[in-house]
Amino acid sequence: MPSQIQPTAVYDFQGGFATDLAQQVRSLTFLTRAENVLYGVNKAVRKVGGSTRLNSTTITSSPDVVGMYDFWVTGTGGTFTQYFVAVTGNGKVINFGTGGTESDITGAASITASTIPVFAQMGDLLLIFTNDNDTPLKWSGSGDVASIGGSIPAGRGAVIHLNRVWTWGDNSNPSTITYGTADDPESYTGGDSGSIIIDNDDGDRIVGAVSHKDRLVVFKGPNRGSIHIIEGRAVADFLVTRLTGGIPLQTHNSIVEVGDDIWFMSDRGIHSLAATERFGNFASADLSRFLTTFFADNITRTNLNRVWGANYTRRSSVLWSLTDVAKSEPDLSLGISYILGEEEGLKPFTWTGRSNISMAIRNHPTTRVNEVVFGSTDGFVNRQDVSDRNINTSTAYTMRVTTPQLVLAPANPRGDQPVDLRGMYMRSRPVGNYDITVAVQRDNLTAESYTFDQGQSGFLLGTSVLDTGILGGSNLQTVVEPNMVGEARAIGLDITQGGLDQDADIYEIGIDYDVVGTSTSTSLTSA
Repeated sequence: MPSQIQPTAVYDFQGGFATDLAQQVRSLTFLTRAENVLYGVNKAVRKVGGSTRLNSTTITSSPDVVGMYDFWVTGTGGTFTQYFVAVTGNGKVINFGTGGTESDITGAASITASTIPVFAQMGDLLLIFTNDNDTPLKWSGSGDVASIGGSIPAGRGAVIHLNRVWTWGDNSNPSTITYGTADDPESYTGGDSGSIIIDNDDGDRIVGAVSHKDRLVVFKGPNRGSIHIIEGRAVADFLVTRLTGGIPLQTHNSIVEVGDDIWFMSDRGIHSLAATERFGNFASADLSRFLTTFFADNITRTNLNRVWGANYTRRSSVLWSLTDVAKSEPDLSLGISYILGEEEGLKPFTWTGRSNISMAIRNHPTTRVNEVVFGSTDGFVNRQDVSDRNINTSTAYTMRVTTPQLVLAPANPRGDQPVDLRGMYMRSRPVGNYDITVAVQRDNLTAESYTFDQGQSGFLLGTSVLDTGILGGSNLQTVVEPNMVGEARAIGLDITQGGLDQDADIYEIGIDYDVVGTSTSTSLTSA
């Protein structure tokens, strides 16, 4: 006789956050929530690390930290020098060096309050532009910032391409991009400097640009939107072609280099430049096409011009700072994990409850690990994804993973075959004696909660004859909850871990069941 095996639906976390897919499915390929998580190459989903302050005391007057840049000076002595520079909402420029002590390097510079900076670097100079057309500034690593010389236009941003500074957004010439003399960040008249007008007076302005594969990609927005390519290496050979329209970039700071591609944010989501060149303005070029509702209804859209993006390569994820629809200041991060992009596709997720009015990647001066840092609204620079699972030592945050309704009897075409639930298990890495709560909603009934301990143990029996069991080891453990019973056609799972200084690292969840009218089966069902 064949052995009798309890039917089990097994669910792992191969899908990311999506708002626009079916709310009842037969297999788990996406999540309706993926909050405060990171995806691993091991296919697990883990609670993201905590947040700690770079500067232990607030910047003077506790201003918004509206922009940051990790600035490295090459010099001539064979030794690199690192500085970490921030621009604040009260018009100051701050140097943190390699530590957390502020040094005001504003000097006589005038910066409009609450402006948004754009940074570029050339010739061992940090160049600072603002979206209010303030006088562009430079800093060499010593003294105070000063105005850039060479009659540079008061642009809204700049990028380095072909060893030239290209700047755009002068209020009187919104469709003009100006290029400086080659090899000189302070020469914009005469020589081989010049300018190019791109679709003048078309209802947009140049919003951003990026140097990519020996070409300059120029984005117009924020209304109708268009993308243009400037090719050629010599001034006489510069040629402008229009790539596509209908994708309006909202801010230069949302452009992120990702491997051999460029990702950027429009008013409707995240796009890939490589896919845009291939497919144009179609859904295939939209990396967040399953998050249309999120971008339409869940964020404060008037803050899209304040978005910052960063490639968090250590975790194979790209992050963008957004504002929750119920808030006025950025405190929500949308991430896209590409860690298993080839095998399982991209996986969106969110981080919540972390002030992020600006964002940057900082190379840690001691560990030399690239870390993501957020600028706050109260004068702090906050390092993210640190090992302690808390916000600035005292505040807890919650990892939350929610599934759509999962049909349990896959052989039933209509999806209405009831089953009897016989138990549930969770496979996780034992990261500590921290509880994970799983709320199980059977059909449209009130959810029932079950608790799983992640502490490493051998097999345990509880106070009842068959209570929670743990099959453990130093690598993975399986925690069994045999007391989950009841009839259902579909179930939804809401998984949370919100303890202060507590972690979670989940691999899969299994649901044991019998099809109504049977007691056992010889087949194992895997979703």
